[in-house]
Amino acid sequence: MIRLGLIGAADPRHGWFLGPLRRRRAGVRIIGLSDPDQTVRDEFGGQYDLPTWADHDGLLDARPSLVAVTLPDPGAAVMVALQADADVLVVPPLCRTVAELDAIAALVRSSGHRVTAVHTFRGHPAATTAKELVESGRLGRPDLVSLIIGPDCTGDELALVVSEAVDLFGWLTGATVWTPGAIVDDPEEAAAFGQLILTIDGVGDGDLPATLEVRRSELATGARIMQVAGDGGAVEWDVRTGLLRASVDGKGPTTVACGPFARPDEWVLNNLLRKPQPAISTAESLAVARTMLAIDRAEQRR
Repeated sequence: MIRLGLIGAADPRHGWFLGPLRRRRAGVRIIGLSDPDQTVRDEFGGQYDLPTWADHDGLLDARPSLVAVTLPDPGAAVMVALQADADVLVVPPLCRTVAELDAIAALVRSSGHRVTAVHTFRGHPAATTAKELVESGRLGRPDLVSLIIGPDCTGDELALVVSEAVDLFGWLTGATVWTPGAIVDDPEEAAAFGQLILTIDGVGDGDLPATLEVRRSELATGARIMQVAGDGGAVEWDVRTGLLRASVDGKGPTTVACGPFARPDEWVLNNLLRKPQPAISTAESLAVARTMLAIDRAEQRR
């Protein structure tokens, strides 16, 4: 039985970890929550009849084997959980500084425990369909992944969506070495696809290059559109609606309603909480975090 402890519940994303409360035979038992906010603790404890603590120490004294962290600045909590002999799940961002990331990586190596960043775009039914098209070879070799956002996506929301796109970039192309690239915006491309605001260059399977682009378009207001293109075809989907269009096998676009990602908690339960080896690896989680910190540093230098 996995003993799951929760750190933080003010952020609604903590709901991604509550699947075990609805499926009592899932092999995962939530043992309680720590949060500094008394109101949050009272609401959580009253709703789920579970113990709560004001700090991490009380929760960790209860000996969780897995800790899920949902905090705006989670680095310190991730480290103390690893030091307490637990595996860790964390909603992005994994940490806020390179020093924290280096310390987390060192604790992972010394403890043998894992850290998993919860990137839910990967579990979207449309993303699963895109992955199947990639693995079938029908897209050819995928060398371009694009995220198209509207002017409504800014600040922390922008950073979180970009981190999801970076995770998908590695998952779909096999790219493992990622570097923020120079932005060279072609006016004709900007008119057709949106203003280029970020590029990441990667080396994929067989040491072949791949690129992630993030573009901003007025036409994408209210949408979060992912695109994957290879030498054999292309696929795109709106993360919010699940509407997917694919052009493969030399045929025009086919539209498939994959549906919205209605139950991310079920995907987290089955693919991250219960699996001995989560669907998102520690190496992938650390690589996305390091890339996002590199993007932050590049933005600060501009």
